[in-house]
Amino acid sequence: MSDYELCVNLWFCFDKETGFVGAISGRGYFLTGSDEQKNIILKELAASDFLNAKWLPIPDSYKTNLINTDDNKSATFSGVIHASTIDVLGLDLFEDVFKQIETVNQDYVPVKNAATVNVPDEPLYVMTPVVNENGRLKANC
Repeated sequence: MSDYELCVNLWFCFDKETGFVGAISGRGYFLTGSDEQKNIILKELAASDFLNAKWLPIPDSYKTNLINTDDNKSATFSGVIHASTIDVLGLDLFEDVFKQIETVNQDYVPVKNAATVNVPDEPLYVMTPVVNENGRLKANC
């Protein structure tokens, strides 16, 4: 299995009207081949696998300040981010997702405690936005 790499699909689900992210998700895959081949596979899977992935809320450590334009008063909300900030936040946002992926993959180790599966510090990944538009989810691949 040494020529296989744990690669990751990441998703963030946001509301089309507001742009706010409601949840994040991810799935791990053991893939082989060139990085280009792995990216092609991840992109193909991203279009539908989000429907079968476990979704997690945005961690409370992420906060957003909203300003009321009528009176310039601001309010801070925990566990709320805007889709436009995803690139700035980076992979740290998905730390809980990576932990969940590692836990799921532990179930597939043939002999318990024979090996551990860890998401690499710099995984090969594809991040795909999932749009919630009027209650319908669609991956924007």
